[in-house]
Amino acid sequence: MRFTSIAFVLFSAVLVSASPYDRRFSPEANGEAAKALTEKFKTLTVDSPCTDGDNVCLSNGDFAQCANGKFIATPCADTLTCQALPLVNSAGTSVTCDTAADAATRLANTGAKRALSFLIANVPINRRDSFTEANGQAAKALEEKFKILTVDSPCTDGENVCLSNGDFAQCANGKFVATPCADTLTCQALPLVNSAGTSVTCDTASDAATRIANTGAKRTTLELASRDAVAPPACKSKNKRGTNVTIAKRIAQADLPAVAQSWQTLCLKSGGDIQTNTPCVTLAGDNGISSLLANADACAQQDNADAMIDFANSKGVTNKQALIDNAIAYRKHPRNALNINGVTPSTPFCQKAPKNSELNGVVNGQLDGVDPGLFGSPNTGIVAFGDPSSCPFGKTPDVAACTCK
Repeated sequence: MRFTSIAFVLFSAVLVSASPYDRRFSPEANGEAAKALTEKFKTLTVDSPCTDGDNVCLSNGDFAQCANGKFIATPCADTLTCQALPLVNSAGTSVTCDTAADAATRLANTGAKRALSFLIANVPINRRDSFTEANGQAAKALEEKFKILTVDSPCTDGENVCLSNGDFAQCANGKFVATPCADTLTCQALPLVNSAGTSVTCDTASDAATRIANTGAKRTTLELASRDAVAPPACKSKNKRGTNVTIAKRIAQADLPAVAQSWQTLCLKSGGDIQTNTPCVTLAGDNGISSLLANADACAQQDNADAMIDFANSKGVTNKQALIDNAIAYRKHPRNALNINGVTPSTPFCQKAPKNSELNGVVNGQLDGVDPGLFGSPNTGIVAFGDPSSCPFGKTPDVAACTCK
């Protein structure tokens, strides 16, 4: 199962090795360390001697990890090659698949002397390209998706992700194989610098935050819209969150992988067209889980449920009703909620009719703990109850009673 949006996210196969944190670190020292690694990697092949746990780049551009005294090579995705990169906010380096231009820029920004042949001539330094901000937004979107992934989540061979526990994972034979990050690092989604896309690697959280901030990506917070939205008094009285309750960063759901798996299992047994069509993987993970995240479009969940029913009604399906029931249950499932600056809003309702009659009147639930008087998402901002999005399609908000009629 894939959790990428191919239109704007470029995954790469990565792992990492890093030196321990050093309070005396300097960016230039990190750059020099990355350059030294690059020189070392030029001589390595899959047959080179190694120590278990070593993570390196091979001379042919592959990433490799040492296991049982032998390097296991993993080719980088697309046009990327394995690179040694300097960390930003702590001492050390990371080893990841990246573009040579991106690596050159990161090294040059440390102030390290340009002594290596791979430092590309005329690479623009400290320049913000048209894709830079999009890369930052893409990295933040990946962070949100990774928050619900576990080693048992469905996956597609070759997929590389961060798990919710901070491990890097790659999908092989339909199962995620997890690799803990070294030292005090955790798996992070990082924006590329000199080309469109992102990389997935072990890094410090502060380093990742700095890299994203440097892209100029807009804050994925409710500050994107009115900061003056105030819940109506009637809604405040319904708020289940007490004033003494510690506010969590987000309200996430551990059952989302199971929700996706339930559809995929039924779909694979359906007898329908799963060869030229991709209803099992796409509707379960690519779109299914993505549509249940806090930053999803308000109608994405309904659209996916409609697509599920479309497949259930297609030729050759032998378990039509079970698939429809599953689609309805999926449509009712709450979406994740994200807390921003002390506000955890309810998720907006879709404002269009469903395609299939089976979904008429069926809407997503709201999680316990969200504010019933405020609605919003990281992408849309926050509005008070009374906005059309605060009630399901076909109903209007009664602000005096904080109900939908």
